[in-house]
Amino acid sequence: MINIDDIKDIINNPDTIKVVETVNVHGIPHAAIKQSLHVDDEGNVEYVELFESSKSYKNITRSLWYNKKVSILIYDGADKSYEIIGKPVKILVSGKKYEKIYTEILKKKGFDIAAVITVVPEDIENQGSQGKFSEQEKSKIFFKHLDRLKK
Repeated sequence: MINIDDIKDIINNPDTIKVVETVNVHGIPHAAIKQSLHVDDEGNVEYVELFESSKSYKNITRSLWYNKKVSILIYDGADKSYEIIGKPVKILVSGKKYEKIYTEILKKKGFDIAAVITVVPEDIENQGSQGKFSEQEKSKIFFKHLDRLKK
């Protein structure tokens, strides 16, 4: 199993593409890029939600209330890609940490934020093509093409 510490550098890299996927009350998925996403000091995934009106904010709040999971996809732009499945455990809308981030974003972007969201990772899966191929070769012998069996 992949540990969050194994991919922390990829997640915390500002060039990595980071997508949070949530679902609404009807089960309709919603994916949104969240470049503020990073690993916090406790090994949880944290990101800034900019807008109270966003679908992702509504959905992740519902996921917190009803103990539902969310999916986070990270991609380094080459071949390293991972899916993190986790549960939202905290949505900060006040306090010292919130105020610090609020002030930083206000100075940088010129507008405020809705919340700081924390997700506890439960499972991490390698989604890169090399990782998936290697996993398939080890565990799914019947997925080999017949022309490769001849070798």
